Amino acid sequence: MATFNLFTNAGLTVVFGGTLLIDQNVDGSTGPVDTQLWIGSTAVGKTLQADSDPGVDQIVMSINDSAPAMGNPATDVKLASTQGGLAGATPGASLNLGTSILSGVGNAVTFWIRVEDSTNTLGVSTELQFLTNLTRET
Repeated sequence: MATFNLFTNAGLTVVFGGTLLIDQNVDGSTGPVDTQLWIGSTAVGKTLQADSDPGVDQIVMSINDSAPAMGNPATDVKLASTQGGLAGATPGASLNLGTSILSGVGNAVTFWIRVEDSTNTLGVSTELQFLTNLTRET
């Protein structure tokens, strides 16, 4: 069983539920909303790597829009390794997280998400998902 997961805190104690809950005003006045997540494992002696060429290819975080005609498009979301990097990030683009992530709280990799609603529609969008390329844990 894989031990690496997405977490909502640096201590890797709260697993990310898969849905970002972001309150935004219908009139678009909220502006961008930033959230920080971590990818890691509290198991001992584990490594996460890209399955395609372990230790060489990047682990890539991307945004998947499972229902393109519904809710927010993937281009409403920016990913960056720092909060400051969100301003220059390309909307909808993936983010390289490195070639290996070691287990342990101190080795978790953090990344930032910025959502700026383009729909100006009241509702809950659940079609956007955070996915990595195929990985292996050793």
